[in-house]
Amino acid sequence: MGLPIEGDAARQAKKSFRALKSHIDKTTKSRELVYLVVNTANPTTRKDDYIPRIIPVRNRLGTTTETSILLITKDPATTYRDTLRAKDSPTEDVFSEIMSLKKLKSISKNPKKVKKLFNEYDLVLADHRLHHLLPSVLGATFYKGHKKLPRKLQMAKPDPDALLTKTSKSHKLKDERCDPKYVMAQVKSIVKNTSFLPSTGTSMSIRIGYSDMKTDQLIENANDVLEYLSNPKYKPVGGIISRNDIRALHTKTAESISLPLSIEK
Repeated sequence: MGLPIEGDAARQAKKSFRALKSHIDKTTKSRELVYLVVNTANPTTRKDDYIPRIIPVRNRLGTTTETSILLITKDPATTYRDTLRAKDSPTEDVFSEIMSLKKLKSISKNPKKVKKLFNEYDLVLADHRLHHLLPSVLGATFYKGHKKLPRKLQMAKPDPDALLTKTSKSHKLKDERCDPKYVMAQVKSIVKNTSFLPSTGTSMSIRIGYSDMKTDQLIENANDVLEYLSNPKYKPVGGIISRNDIRALHTKTAESISLPLSIEK
């Protein structure tokens, strides 16, 4: 399949995006996420994967000021909360809630509270050292259908020469640093850009924007996604699909039918 989306493919894409926008205007009349659906000849992974990978796009999807963010940290959360919410810190007002894993586990015992958590926050971020524990804590509410997968976050830039400290609960030396500037850079990237999950099937749905964006912006973001997924220079994270393996491209919202952007001839 010819990539990027340009020429006749771009004209078809604009037609589909306009039809999608028209459908939204006549039905929900709300601002909805627009997805790029990539159909491939082969799966992009052999086992379930719950770690979203960032794809940089030209036209931002969101900002930190308009996103409600929950941050899950190691225990105790106070250690990180005091640093991240310190006056004049880059992250002073970024997180709606900073919660320890211990508290999250307590909440997870009540399905209604988990559902409330799901509805309350736009985005869930977690310290990369405990991210692998969250599927069993948050369960199907967050993970079934990849509804709201927590994103990984490093509390400080990896540094082999970093000063390690002992905690009150362990004699092992650990990296307990928390760098608000480094955390903020990651949060901005996560909120601004889109992401993807390798699929055990032959279809991937990836956010490329919102229904109130210009059609040219949606096409630009779609092309950024396709370039990242198909160009070997982005390996090992990107470059997971050969251009010859892309069978069809569609667009849709969460509730609409899929409209063609480009189909293999």
